[in-house]
Amino acid sequence: MISYGGALSVADPIRLQFWDNRGLTMAQLRLMYALLTDGEQSIGELAEKMSVRPPTVTGLTNRLVKHDLIDRRSDGADRRIVRVGLTASGRRVLGEIETASRAYLNRIFDKLGDQKVEALIQALDEFTETARLVQQEDEFLP
Repeated sequence: MISYGGALSVADPIRLQFWDNRGLTMAQLRLMYALLTDGEQSIGELAEKMSVRPPTVTGLTNRLVKHDLIDRRSDGADRRIVRVGLTASGRRVLGEIETASRAYLNRIFDKLGDQKVEALIQALDEFTETARLVQQEDEFLP
């Protein structure tokens, strides 16, 4: 378990540097990545996806709007619904994080060498497939 946690946190130095430099929190970045992955969404949809209440999402969006990383729009079909989407600046920030993270990981992979990287990929593929099987068997997991 310690090795698993260590592997998951390998990109933390890059992410933490970007968060700190831009004054972003993990929750704000989660929200931005949800928008990047699934596109424009309502506050309610984001709250459900993030397993938080809508007022929490509203608080997160306030600062992101202030920093021009996301914007709010009225829903075309129902003006009572507020939809949130990434701005060009928000997409640029996420792209910078991705680029820096990829460069950092590539340096790690270069030091490991091709043979160890291939073994790691195979082990991760097996881990992912086994996790899917366990999730299918376990009625308590999503």
